[in-house]
Amino acid sequence: MDDVTGYVLPGLAILAGLGFLVLFVQYIRRSIVDVPLGRFAIVTRKYSSFRFAGSLAEAVNRQSKLLTGGRVYFRLHRLYEVRIHDMISIPVGSIGIVHAKMGGSLEHGQPIARHVPCDHFQDFEKFLDQGGQQGPQIEILGSGGQYAIHPTVFEVRIAKRTYVPLRTIGVVVAKVGEIMPYGHTLARHVECNYFQNGVKFLEDGGQQGPQQALLPGGSYYDINTDMFNVLTQNQIDLETVPLSHHYLEPEDLRLVSVESEETGVVIVTEGLHPVDAAEPAPRIEGHESFQFPWIFLANGGQFGPQSEVLPGGSTYAINPFFARVVRIPSRELILSWGRKEVSADRYDSELDLIEVTLDGFHVSVELTQTFVIPPETAPHLVKRFGEDDEEHGTAGVRKSAAVQRLVTRLLGVVVKGYFNEVSNSHLVEEFISDQNQVRAELKTLVEQALREQNVSPRLTTIGAIKFQSDEMNEEFRHIAKLRQQSRQLGQQLTNAAVETDLKRESIKQAKLERSAELEEDVRILGRDQVAAERMARIDASRQVPQVLVASSDPGVLDLPRRVRGVAHRGGQVPGWVLDTEDVQPQPARLTEAYDRKEQEHGDER
Repeated sequence: MDDVTGYVLPGLAILAGLGFLVLFVQYIRRSIVDVPLGRFAIVTRKYSSFRFAGSLAEAVNRQSKLLTGGRVYFRLHRLYEVRIHDMISIPVGSIGIVHAKMGGSLEHGQPIARHVPCDHFQDFEKFLDQGGQQGPQIEILGSGGQYAIHPTVFEVRIAKRTYVPLRTIGVVVAKVGEIMPYGHTLARHVECNYFQNGVKFLEDGGQQGPQQALLPGGSYYDINTDMFNVLTQNQIDLETVPLSHHYLEPEDLRLVSVESEETGVVIVTEGLHPVDAAEPAPRIEGHESFQFPWIFLANGGQFGPQSEVLPGGSTYAINPFFARVVRIPSRELILSWGRKEVSADRYDSELDLIEVTLDGFHVSVELTQTFVIPPETAPHLVKRFGEDDEEHGTAGVRKSAAVQRLVTRLLGVVVKGYFNEVSNSHLVEEFISDQNQVRAELKTLVEQALREQNVSPRLTTIGAIKFQSDEMNEEFRHIAKLRQQSRQLGQQLTNAAVETDLKRESIKQAKLERSAELEEDVRILGRDQVAAERMARIDASRQVPQVLVASSDPGVLDLPRRVRGVAHRGGQVPGWVLDTEDVQPQPARLTEAYDRKEQEHGDER
C-alpha cells in the first residue's frame, strides 16, 4: 500500500503540475494582445483601480487605453477586456467632423470648442491635458485618411465635401465667431483658404454672419459644416441664413452674365453713406469689378448705385450679399403706343393706344419712339428711378425697373399730356391738316425729355390715325388721297423743271461747242476765209431753178415738182433731172410762169 501510494502521489503531483502549466500557458496566451496593422485595440479594465488619477486623461488612459496596430501587447486576461477596432477611414470625397464626448464644458454662448492640436485627435491624452472641450471641434479629418481615434473620447461623423457647380458661386454664412457690429450686413473678411482653415478664421477675428468672400465654382472644399453654412445653386437652406437675406434664389448664385448689348449697373448694399445723394457713388479702384468686396470697403466705397459699370460681353462673380446687378439695355429700344399683349419682357407693355377727343370725335393715334441709353447714363437712371422690386427682392440680376419707369413715368406722361393739350386747342380739321406740325411738336417734347436724362433720342413716328366715326375716316382718307395727288403733281412739276433745265443746258453746251469750232477755224483759216465759206454754203443751200423749159403745157410746168430731188453729194448743188428730148424751146415768159407756180406750191407747203 505504501508502495502504491508512493507511485500515485508523485504522479498526481506531476499531472497537477502539468495541468497548472497548461492552464498557465493558456492564460498567458489569452493575455497576449496582437493588434494587426491597420487596426487598433481598446483595452478596458474590468475592475476599478484603487490608485488616484491625477487628471481626466490619466483616468481615461488607466481605465480605457488605446493600443496602436502592428504590435504585440501583454494584458492580463482576468483584469482587462480587449476589443479590436478598424481604423476610422474617411472616404474620398468626404470629410470627418469630430465631436468630443469628454473634456471641459463649453462656455456660455460658445458654439464650438477651442482648438487643441492633438495629432488629428489620435492623442486623446494631449487633447484632455491641454484643455480640450466637449462638443463640435474646429479641426476636421481630411479626405482619404485613416485615423486611430479613441471611440470613448471622440465621435466622428462622415460628411460630403462641399461642391460648387461650374459657372456658379458659393456663398458662406458663418455660425461661429465674433458678433458683427450694429448696422453691418457683411462680416469682416478673413483670409482662411476659402473657409477650409477654421482655426485661422477664428484666430484672425472672423465674425458670424454672411461672409464677403465667395467659393468659386467647379471645385470641392473641405469646410466644417458645424462652423459654416454654404449656399450653392443646388442647395439653399434659407433657415440657416439671416432673415435679411431670405430673398436668395438659385439664379442669384450663378455668375452674373452681362450680354454684349447691355450695361451692368451695380447697386452695393454695404459701405459708407453716400456723400451726394443725387449722384451715383464715385469710382473705387482695385476691387476687380466688385468681385473683391473687402478691397472696395477698405478703400472707402459707398453703398448705392455705382458710377462704375460692368461692360457687356463678360461674366462676373459678385457676392449677392454684397451687391446686385441691374442690366440696362444699351441697344436701340423701340417703344410702341398701341394695343399689344401685356408682357413682362416689354418695356412698353403699359403704353396703351393714344386716344384723343376732338370736337366730340374720338381719334386713336399709334406712336413709335426709338432711343438709346448710353452706358455712362445707366447709373444715373438707376439712381433717379430706383430699382426696388417688391416681387423679387433686391438681389441678383433683374430686369431693369428704372428703364420701365423711364418709359411709363416720363415718356408716357409727356406724350399723354401733349395729346391732352392738342385735344383742347385743336379742331378736328386742324388736327387732320396740321399733322406735320403735331409730329414736329411731339418729337421736340420727347427729345427734350430724353435729353434731360442724358438719353439719346432717335426717331419719333406717328403711325395710323383712326376715327371711330366712319364718316370722319372717309373724310380723312379723302384728304390723304388729295395730299398724295398734290405730292405727285408737285413731283411732276419738279421733274418738268429739271427736264427744262437739262434741255437749256444741252443747248448752251451745243452753242459752246459750235463757238469753239468757229474760233478754231478762224484761228487756222482766217476770218475772211471762214466768212467766205459760210456765205458759199448759204448760197448753195438756196433753192433756184436749174432747168429752163420752154412750153405752155401745164403738165410740163408741173413736171419739176414730180421729179425727185437728188441728194447733195460732195458739196454739189442739187439739180433737177429732166428728160427734155422732145421739148421745144419757148419764150422766156414760161420761166416766169414756172417761178410763180413754184412759189404758190411753196406757200401751200
